[in-house]
Amino acid sequence: MRPITFLPVVCILFLSFSGTAQSRFSFGVELFPHLSWEQDPVIDDFGPRFSKHAGMQVGYQLGQNFRLQSGLAYTEIGNRLQLDGNDFLWGNQHDGQGGFDPGIPAPNIGKVTYQTINRFIEAPLRLTYLSPGEQTRLYLSGGIAARVHIQSVGKIRHELPDNGGVDRRTEPVSNVDFDRLQLSILGSAGVEMNLGGTTFFAGPRIQFQQLTGESEALNGPNAFELGYVQLGLEFGVRFY
Repeated sequence: MRPITFLPVVCILFLSFSGTAQSRFSFGVELFPHLSWEQDPVIDDFGPRFSKHAGMQVGYQLGQNFRLQSGLAYTEIGNRLQLDGNDFLWGNQHDGQGGFDPGIPAPNIGKVTYQTINRFIEAPLRLTYLSPGEQTRLYLSGGIAARVHIQSVGKIRHELPDNGGVDRRTEPVSNVDFDRLQLSILGSAGVEMNLGGTTFFAGPRIQFQQLTGESEALNGPNAFELGYVQLGLEFGVRFY
């Protein structure tokens, strides 16, 4: 069947079915701005990074108090590192006699901010519990999310010394082969407000992922597992 005739048929079937399924199916959009960071980083100075998440939801009501949810979303995890001349102090204090001279000042390199960004498309499967109520209800939600790795990049922002301006660069993360398929677990809690056929929701959310892959080393590929945490506020709107 050609797409031009297939789409109207799907729409007709959906409209005919929506009369009976209106109270069970829901469709919506979600945003989840969050901080993400690596647990136990190799470099202690790595810190949290503000990351993005946006997607669509599909829900199916299981009775009065439970809902099964899925959907599709774009999400990021990463970290942030800031360096200045003090971070290179000892490496530039060599006195030429095999020792170090504390009297030599730190190099004036300005300030360098390095961000690692790992990008994914995710498909979650969540079970949500809803408290009894009509217009306002509390919810608890948990589940897993399959993630497909699409890109990892490093963003460098160098504030040059002596008001020399700012140099920005974005480079792909090299010498690393990330596993294409990754898994994440998530949990959230919040409040829903129902206004007719439209429901607004908001609440804190936490998500954990074990980022896996292989990095190149002198003795060959080296498998790694990096634990990442995402913590922020999810909010959005759902239509019934």
